[in-house]
Amino acid sequence: MPSLALANGIEFQYTDSGIPTPQDVPYVTVIAVHGMGYNGGIFNRVQQLAKDTKLRIVAINRRQYVGSTPISDAEAALLVSGSDEQKAEVLAARGVELALFTVALIRQESIPPISTDRKGGGVALLGWSSGNVVTLAMVANIEKLPSDSKSCLATYVRALILQEPPSLAMGYPLPTGTWAPHMDPSIPAEQHTPFWAQWITSYFDHGDLSSRDPTALSYTVPSFTRRPTIYGMTADEQEQILDQSVSEMPGMFCSAAQALANTRKACFDRAVRALLPKMKIWHIAGARSASFAIPGRWSLEDDDKANGGALLNFILIPGVNHFMQWDDPQETLKAYLEAL
Repeated sequence: MPSLALANGIEFQYTDSGIPTPQDVPYVTVIAVHGMGYNGGIFNRVQQLAKDTKLRIVAINRRQYVGSTPISDAEAALLVSGSDEQKAEVLAARGVELALFTVALIRQESIPPISTDRKGGGVALLGWSSGNVVTLAMVANIEKLPSDSKSCLATYVRALILQEPPSLAMGYPLPTGTWAPHMDPSIPAEQHTPFWAQWITSYFDHGDLSSRDPTALSYTVPSFTRRPTIYGMTADEQEQILDQSVSEMPGMFCSAAQALANTRKACFDRAVRALLPKMKIWHIAGARSASFAIPGRWSLEDDDKANGGALLNFILIPGVNHFMQWDDPQETLKAYLEAL
């Protein structure tokens, strides 16, 4: 797998779908950031299909995941036990690193800029699940970059795609009824991870999501009309993309206030948006995802309305779950293309 080292020595390993089949418009590069417990390999299936579209998908492994520079235990602990300022600094550092990776990749690969008609070119930032913590931190802290990097991103960034960020990853309060295996004291600790791997990859039959009523969500009982994604993965695939050793949940709980500040700054701060004038923001969710994926969408819709509306765009894909890019890559690619 290729890797890219930044000027500060931090290195990111990544996979690259490559330049698409020649088309009548410049290709768009999607930089995809994975969530918790799964590395960038979770995007393999959409990468395999990307060459037949106008997309080039580059999926990084975040720090703490295989091949990329680790974060020190002391720095990781700051998200739990640090001051408010220290927590904000740690999140900002992750965002700045992603920004510098993006600029370095643009220059290394001579990625085409956004075309004058917006039909092609440029870069889309895609966060999946807790990976949105990093992409939102990047946009929120764009002013911290060197001037040449800010200018580069202002020219290239065409979209920020929020693919199923949990409420917690964006800093919003957890709705009443929220449930996950790690939060249930009746489940033995040694069973948390295997239970979580099945639950989070399951399909759920919710009620009327347009009602925005939390009681319409199915929190604990998955549907058995389609097997959980984890059971469709081979042993080799699981070995290559699963990494349950990275503990991110405590840090997300304890730095929720800082994550919320980044979310609101990235999405609704007019000065920040002015630094990325070509960037549109889209939220993508699956209608059969686990319950944590839906309330965050409602919170964003409320904040969008409170800020005048029309700053965000929303896509809800019927029939797919939290692992849509693995189980339903064609439908997921359609959503990515719509968001560009």
